[in-house]
Amino acid sequence: MSRQDGYARLQNSFWRSPKGMKLKKRNPAAGFLYILSISYAADNMTDGHISEDVAYYALDATDDQIRFLVEEGYWDPSTDGDGWQIHDYLEHQNSREQIEASRAKDRARKKTTRKPSDQPDTGIHTESNRNPNGDRTDCLTENRKQQTTNSSSNEEEGETRASAPTAPAERHQSEARIIDLWEPDASAQATADEKARAGYPRVDLASLATRFRRKLHARGLAAYKLLPTTDSLSAEFCTWVEKEAEFMAERAKGTPTPPAHVATPHEHTWACEHVQNLIAPHEAEYDHTRDGFAPSAWMQACSRLADQLNQGIDPHAALTQILQEATA
Repeated sequence: MSRQDGYARLQNSFWRSPKGMKLKKRNPAAGFLYILSISYAADNMTDGHISEDVAYYALDATDDQIRFLVEEGYWDPSTDGDGWQIHDYLEHQNSREQIEASRAKDRARKKTTRKPSDQPDTGIHTESNRNPNGDRTDCLTENRKQQTTNSSSNEEEGETRASAPTAPAERHQSEARIIDLWEPDASAQATADEKARAGYPRVDLASLATRFRRKLHARGLAAYKLLPTTDSLSAEFCTWVEKEAEFMAERAKGTPTPPAHVATPHEHTWACEHVQNLIAPHEAEYDHTRDGFAPSAWMQACSRLADQLNQGIDPHAALTQILQEATA
């Protein structure tokens, strides 16, 4: 069950980071499972824990995908023996304790009521409490004078505002000029040289600088938490140079091709086609109802059949044993 409406954090540069590119190139299905696991953990406030039932039946994970995530360090085996833990989850996401504390603080804030403001005196009063004769001429005359004065003041103020440029417009023009005049300095060249000496591809600074300016114009300096100074832009550009070199190196590797003579042995799972084709004629004999994330009787039978096939038992003998268990 979903426990909160919110968002999990995913770094903007994840798609072009070495970690993200490895998932995309080597095992896209495992990469999607990794994203789903982060979403599930954030939605259910598990602090990054993924149980076996959740992995297999809620996220529809396969053994191959799980093995890849564990071997590559995206998931760690859970210390309690049930499932896995998303690696470094709490370094990037809020914990259950932090979320609950924030909610409690928000509830306390909403309980605070505002003190009603006093109603202003309009200058018009009833016969009973201000003017025994019911004469409101003086009050109305005074109100008209005040309205005339306010109207004149507002017109003058409006003319003043119209004749002067707004502060946001001035800031925008200043930012655009700084971005246009900025050029890569010696620090950018030094960063590119350092990455090249470390074995990374040489970065085309002119081409990257053009992309850098376009991004700053499109999103503004505030989006990158930059000051409107050339030093601030140059420091950020050095970071771009480092990431661009790493991205080029990862892209140059390409997708590794395993040797043709190496055959990876197939590991049967409850959902693989071998198990499904073998037990399909008897599917109607099993209950498909699930209790939450718990597997149905059909899933359990398929899982036991997969285990026996992985042990090398003859398929027909394994199926016979599974069917006998169902009728016992």
